[in-house]
Amino acid sequence: MYAEKASASLKEVVDGIQTIAGSARKMKEISIEQADSMDQVEQTAERIAEVVQNNSVAAEETSATSEELTAQATTLSGMVSVFKLRE
Repeated sequence: MYAEKASASLKEVVDGIQTIAGSARKMKEISIEQADSMDQVEQTAERIAEVVQNNSVAAEETSATSEELTAQATTLSGMVSVFKLRE
């Protein structure tokens, strides 16, 4: 009788340990998935930062080109203004 109770108790303990081990495995798998997801998020954020930086450089270059074209247009307008068309 005591042996049967001890055996049943040990079986419950083993079942509990197996349940806990299964839960621990699931938590490990989920943690690995979360780490992978975080790596992907980090890589995407780095790519976005790079694109933003490239866009900023392009915008600065476009602005400088625009200023240069405006100056050239002003110079050309002054040069052309000396000519008058006959009517």
